[in-house]
Amino acid sequence: MNGGIYVHIPFCQSRCRYCSFYSITGRNFPDSGEYARAIISHLNSFEMMEPIDVSTIYFGGGTPSLMPASFFSEVIEGVSASVSLTENLEISIEMNPEDVVPDYLGSLKQAGINRVSIGVQSTDDSILRKLNRTHDAKQAVSAVLTARSIFTNVSCDVIIGIEGEANEGNRILKTLPFGELSHLSLYMLDGAKNNHLAAESDHTADLYMELCRQLENHGLKQYEISNFARPNMESIHNLHYWKGDPYIGLGPSGHSLLYPFRIWDHSGLDRFMKGQFRKGRMKYDKKTFVREMVMLALRLRKGARQEDFKERYGIDLLMEFGWLCSKFPGFVRCDGEGISLSRKGMLVSNEIFQELVVPAPPQSGGE
Repeated sequence: MNGGIYVHIPFCQSRCRYCSFYSITGRNFPDSGEYARAIISHLNSFEMMEPIDVSTIYFGGGTPSLMPASFFSEVIEGVSASVSLTENLEISIEMNPEDVVPDYLGSLKQAGINRVSIGVQSTDDSILRKLNRTHDAKQAVSAVLTARSIFTNVSCDVIIGIEGEANEGNRILKTLPFGELSHLSLYMLDGAKNNHLAAESDHTADLYMELCRQLENHGLKQYEISNFARPNMESIHNLHYWKGDPYIGLGPSGHSLLYPFRIWDHSGLDRFMKGQFRKGRMKYDKKTFVREMVMLALRLRKGARQEDFKERYGIDLLMEFGWLCSKFPGFVRCDGEGISLSRKGMLVSNEIFQELVVPAPPQSGGE
């Protein structure tokens, strides 16, 4: 079965005010070669339930673009020596706009990177300052153009729903060079976790609906709640998550799915660098796993498909979960071949997904 590898690089020069990922600032970072070797050691510590053909490697963070190109070469080489890789491997890197410079991009391409995701976040300088981002809107636009001159597959991230944004939809549409983008991720700020930053919810909903329409007018078709792409340019790595494919998360705080287990690292950087990996582990029962897979599939525009769930899990999707359509009319749709969310449903997806949550099974201790 095809799957993916995520490599977490937790190092940042400064912390963005909305970020909840594990990251480290204000200290000396380890040598990049030592960190690469720790990553490969972590990979080799996994016991595979079944063989995985790895079709994607994703370098996320943190700020991966703080690392030299040699780091990515070493990790990619180490991964290729440890697992089976497919042809047409997608290898992505997240980058801050200020790190997008031609020489570095050329070295990344030579290392094997073939997809770049740029953290634009906003095209309003006052909002960028509020988020504690270290670039301005002009740098963000320049970064997209520079990346596109070297890579054919360029994505960017944008966050909406921030208090104080005015006419953000028009600003994004007028500022970003959409013709150069193959992919865009449009995230709504999580107000529950960021109430000090969040705009009024109706504003966020209206802006989301308008941008969804306009992005499709620019040729970026919505394929997931927060993601838009040109034809055949979807993020293959993220599709692994939403389709329930196996994946391995490497680095401190990395999460993995190797059915029947979900596995996570809680070593912290110092232990991780010493090879003292501490793995939390949760074993799924089938009911819990299938419900989680329905939730993930419903994030996709096409939704959960009857044929897929019959083939992969041996269940009649419409018989077991068709009740969602009657409980949430206008928000959840049944079309005879599966279940999907309407765009209105995507706005309240968390409330719908709560109906699918079951108590978690017992967790075993770390290793």
